[in-house]
Amino acid sequence: MAFLWHFTAVELKNTVLVTGTVLRNQTSIDKSPRSIFTNTWNVLSSYHKKAYKRKHLYIETNGESFSIKTNKKGYFFELLSIDCLTDFKVFDEQHNQLSIDQIHPFYFKYPSTSIEVISDIDDTVIHSHTASALKRISTILFKRPKRRNKVLFSNALLEYFDENKFRIAYLSKSESNLFGLITAIFRFNEIPSGPLFLTPYLKFKSLFKPKKGKHKIDFLHQLITNLPDKKFILIGDDTQKDMDIYSEIVNTYKSQIIKVYIRQTTFSVDEIQREKWEALQDTGVSCMYFQDDDDINQEILQLKEFLSLK
Repeated sequence: MAFLWHFTAVELKNTVLVTGTVLRNQTSIDKSPRSIFTNTWNVLSSYHKKAYKRKHLYIETNGESFSIKTNKKGYFFELLSIDCLTDFKVFDEQHNQLSIDQIHPFYFKYPSTSIEVISDIDDTVIHSHTASALKRISTILFKRPKRRNKVLFSNALLEYFDENKFRIAYLSKSESNLFGLITAIFRFNEIPSGPLFLTPYLKFKSLFKPKKGKHKIDFLHQLITNLPDKKFILIGDDTQKDMDIYSEIVNTYKSQIIKVYIRQTTFSVDEIQREKWEALQDTGVSCMYFQDDDDINQEILQLKEFLSLK
């Protein structure tokens, strides 16, 4: 029987985006280990689950039935031509109803506010050390969720956005294997909830050389084009390709991107990072290259004034 490992439904403009990962067998999603050993086991075992691949799922709501299909990694992504899902049910190919047991919220309504926030996770919201593959993997394996530290400046921003009812979507290159781990980190650090978009499931042999493709850029295109009446604030860091991706997005959707935040993850900025930052500035968007100890109170005051002009 299929098992919904990660399910997300987001109301967009006249459509609902449904995405997530389906496994072949039930497993525990709540990853709140009491020991380092249990944490390591949880992470490693997540790369040995079998995906419910190339199978149909059915979503029934309001007297309508929608068919979606998982890919070879058990992943699905579908835009449903409906305003909302009301009392919906999900079924597998044998018409067994699938429960949604995850602790992280899975349904996100269309917000009344005019601004949406899209944020990276690793090294933007939580410290993950993605610049070093070895350090990243050791952090994932040997540091329990309640011991993971959040980035204070970013989280103060997110709390401000959440208080003002801005919907926050989290877009990460981290693989869906880590869904339980990531949601536990969110829970322990009291990070504001929002749609959680992760890359498709990976097998263990792919862990050290993951091929994650254009996951982030594709998702950004889908979210922005299907929310034509919204403005966006983007948050990322300088360890991977956030500045490149955001520069492309700003140039494509100039009228919709109003602010970009980039976290500086190292003590000094190298030439490559400087060139990427200059390219982002050249787009003309209002942007901030922040450090962890920057004055968040001052930035929020300036942000309030900035948003009042929009």
